[in-house]
Amino acid sequence: MRKLVTLVFVVVFQIFNSQFRTSLYDDNQLSASLRGGLDFPSYDNQTKYIDYRYNLNLGTSVDFYFNWIGLGVDLDYLKNTSKNTYPTENLYNGNTPLTNINITENKIQRYFLGIGPNFRYVINDDLSLAFKLKGGISNIKGGETSVTSSTYNLNYHNGYDVKNILTGKGQVELNWFFSEYVGLNFGGYYIQHFKAKDQVKSNSVSGYIPFTENNNQYNINPTNSEIRSNSLDHEIHSAGVFAGLTFRIPTKEASPNYGLSVVARDKETGLILPDTFIELFKNGKRTHFAKTNSQGVAFFKNIKPDNYDIKGSLYNIELSSAKTNKTEFVKNSMLKKEISTDSETFFVKGQVSICNSKNPLRDVTVVIKNNETEIYHEIKTDINGKFYFKADKNSTYSIYGKKGNHFSQTESVTSKNVDRTNTLFLNLQVCMEETTCGKPINLKNIHYDLDKYFIREDAKPELNKLVQFMKDNPKVKVELASHTDSRASDDYNKTLSQNRANAAVDYLVSKGIDKTRLKPIGYGETQLLNKCSNGIDCTESQHQINRRTEMKVICP
Repeated sequence: MRKLVTLVFVVVFQIFNSQFRTSLYDDNQLSASLRGGLDFPSYDNQTKYIDYRYNLNLGTSVDFYFNWIGLGVDLDYLKNTSKNTYPTENLYNGNTPLTNINITENKIQRYFLGIGPNFRYVINDDLSLAFKLKGGISNIKGGETSVTSSTYNLNYHNGYDVKNILTGKGQVELNWFFSEYVGLNFGGYYIQHFKAKDQVKSNSVSGYIPFTENNNQYNINPTNSEIRSNSLDHEIHSAGVFAGLTFRIPTKEASPNYGLSVVARDKETGLILPDTFIELFKNGKRTHFAKTNSQGVAFFKNIKPDNYDIKGSLYNIELSSAKTNKTEFVKNSMLKKEISTDSETFFVKGQVSICNSKNPLRDVTVVIKNNETEIYHEIKTDINGKFYFKADKNSTYSIYGKKGNHFSQTESVTSKNVDRTNTLFLNLQVCMEETTCGKPINLKNIHYDLDKYFIREDAKPELNKLVQFMKDNPKVKVELASHTDSRASDDYNKTLSQNRANAAVDYLVSKGIDKTRLKPIGYGETQLLNKCSNGIDCTESQHQINRRTEMKVICP
């Protein structure tokens, strides 16, 4: 237990030492607390047939903090219940039953007074965590326990009556203030008394008469009574939990309080923007930062009046900035400022996932092309497969993902004909398929003119993705398959599909892919995806399902 307390102290100290932050807590502060709870003891007095049970703890503290470090005084009252475990029924001396069995179980009371350092981590203006170390003295009294019969003193311990013994205590405490000066505390402690002594009475400390058990009958052996006459130096430990009230006490006249609130909002729609990252800069250096809450507001309390540049970003996309002037700040008041999005742009909120599932893909390189300007840029998905970018008005974007052993479909998003006055966010889903060997993946938008097999311009972007996939995976070999619908003869469709597969392979070779890594196959109408075989009346859309080009990684 002592090693655990030492480890906790080291870890918590490092946290406090590295996590200093500006807050109302940072001023010199006096606090007082009241608490109550349960104490769970362990007495090392080597006394048989006597146990000690949990009971009450009450305490009060007075603490003064300089900022994250302070000094405190604790006064604790701890009470435990002594419990006899010696048999009290069916006791015999030979064949004679023992009568008039009496049990005495007195409570033990411990009083502790200690002083020592406190270490505090401020979470926010209403919440803090403290680790407290105390050293001091204790008085311990009571605990007399005995079992007697009309003839014998069967089991006893004289308890304690000791004063001013050395004691150490470690405590972890969470304080939550529901008003400026009053809060709740919750926590736990470990306390240890060193070199406690049993009480000596009539030249003995404790004793018992051994017994044997036979058929639920206990036979004592008075001639072998074990009596301890000397008081042992031993330790008393206990751990406890508590809850109570904490009071913050002003130590000086309150200094003027200056505050700043920043609202993040979309200029066109008026939407508030939660989770916007707000930064304050002075002379080019960041001095404060915060995030907007669910109401789109970030608060900066107790800041120094100054000329600040206010910058904000949402999903790493910059918003328009604002400024403060030192003369705008008013004592004990909150200066309000607003930053907004660019009215000429939209925010695209995208997510990459595995096709036909809800499983997101992280660390995907998303390639974004502005179809109007032909400008490309790339971003990475986060742990939830999400990505964000800023889209211009009246523009269309093509988007696909790059990730090893995955093939991406190309999606598009457009801001054309979208009313900016009521829309800020455009949503987009991109799916990728894992290219396990032998699994066919349909290539979208690979179209051919009727009865033709040359590669059209609108098919090249999809084939270019396959080019990139093969460059990203240089050891992969791919089968490129072409399929037709069931119309026309089987032989004609077989030849046409083979020519189309060959044309696709030729295009990939022209882009630098080694032909030995490519296998063109024309399946004709032999692998239909629906019922539309020869002689079956189907719609054009049903036939279109079967007219497709697929790729699959060739298994080694």
